[in-house]
Amino acid sequence: MRDPAGASVCVLGAGGAARAIVVETALAGAAHVTVMARRVGEAETLADLVRTHTPASADAVELVPSAGIPEGTDILVNGTNAGLAPDVEGMVDLDLDTLAGVDLVADVVPNPPQTRLLREAQDRGCRTLDGLGMLVAQAAVNMELWTGVTADRPVMRHALEEALRI
Repeated sequence: MRDPAGASVCVLGAGGAARAIVVETALAGAAHVTVMARRVGEAETLADLVRTHTPASADAVELVPSAGIPEGTDILVNGTNAGLAPDVEGMVDLDLDTLAGVDLVADVVPNPPQTRLLREAQDRGCRTLDGLGMLVAQAAVNMELWTGVTADRPVMRHALEEALRI
């Protein structure tokens, strides 16, 4: 939906999903990656990984209550499970006013697809990307690796939407 090349990316979280997002956006040419996490030591480890192995710059920021998204952020990605069913109204505690000016807000949470974070971002004029695409992509890659059959991603997405009753 938006190429990370040249972008300033902020990733919330420092777990497995966040790590993959941080590394892949840096490898895709992001100019800068900010890792925001409650465990700032883990965030710093990820930022150091980016600085050491990619041309991107990176920093780590402690994710404190009502944290603001860094000024100049082009892409914000929630790499945490905040908002995952059954806690559908949960979300990372952010200063929502700092979402203004962010071009794209993405969430890894697939259920519900329209998380509270994504709704709040849309209300502030941001484009959004739900977590269903990531889930379908992971399943498709696994299917292809295990079976050698090319996955029909649109069919898989439709089946997922039916399963989630969207």
